[in-house]
Amino acid sequence: MGVAAGLMAASIWGGALAVTRLGVAETESGLGPHDIALLRFIGPAALLLPLGWRAARRLSQGQWLGLLALIAGGGAPFVLLAGAGLREASVADAGVLLPGTVPLWVAAASALPGRRGAARLSLAQMGGLALIALAVALVAGPAFVGGMSWRAPALLIAASWLSALYTLALRGAGLMPLEAAALVSLGSVLCFAPAYLLVLEPGLHLVGWQEIGLQAMWQGGLSGTLAPVAFAAAVARLGAARASAFGALSPVAAALFGLLLLGEVPETDVALGLAMATLGVLLAASAPSRAWTTAPCHQDAGVLGTRSVHVREHPARLAFRRVNGGLAGARRKTTATS
Repeated sequence: MGVAAGLMAASIWGGALAVTRLGVAETESGLGPHDIALLRFIGPAALLLPLGWRAARRLSQGQWLGLLALIAGGGAPFVLLAGAGLREASVADAGVLLPGTVPLWVAAASALPGRRGAARLSLAQMGGLALIALAVALVAGPAFVGGMSWRAPALLIAASWLSALYTLALRGAGLMPLEAAALVSLGSVLCFAPAYLLVLEPGLHLVGWQEIGLQAMWQGGLSGTLAPVAFAAAVARLGAARASAFGALSPVAAALFGLLLLGEVPETDVALGLAMATLGVLLAASAPSRAWTTAPCHQDAGVLGTRSVHVREHPARLAFRRVNGGLAGARRKTTATS
């Protein structure tokens, strides 16, 4: 059950890239990234409105800034950047540059001096991040160095940065996956719908109901609602560390759906970068080294993937905490008997 749930979440998130490209590719339909963004969030916002409303009422004044970061990283701005990049880039390229690079940016931001909760990486995790960096250079390097169009890779990398921002903001939000999905969807609709109706040019009337139904079902129903629930079930059955490894399948799932839906065959360098990114994500999500133990993990639900972030604690500090807790328990027992 846990394996099936993890496979389902990775397949949905990987397939979302192919479905997005199917919608925004100029030769396929008249939809734009702004149309995809509306279809992505309007359904979950309506479906999860009671849950989002209750979660919003629990937020303190200091948490609203974090909510803005969640909306920027997982809401309409993210979908607009990803959709604009997928207008020109292949699905396999996006698989490497989007879900394949999020662990790299999260690790880089977590390692900044003075950041709370910074975790020490194992050798395997550092090797995985190095593989991800090499994959990015292999896929995006020719566009920046060889005179090719760099717009699509830049947009996809920017979207990946936003997804990393979502991950970091969700760490301290204290929200369950569905609560985060509800708040992000509701906030995106409230902020983006006026601009969509008054400023942008809607393209929904240019396509048939089948195209609209496919986008609404996959973007909103599957990627926005079902996938976070499936991943939460995988975490409950398998544990956070094992479940997070399924994130490595998202780039592969994206390339497979791109082949099935669009007939896109990855070029040799992209296929190599895809393999490197997949292995890199798998290593980056690996269990910590034995020299460090793990405190309770915080689950981060991203739009394209959900990640589990472990905060590691030094053995000496862990031993001190256990001794201190034992002394406190003894004092409580003494007080109770007296």
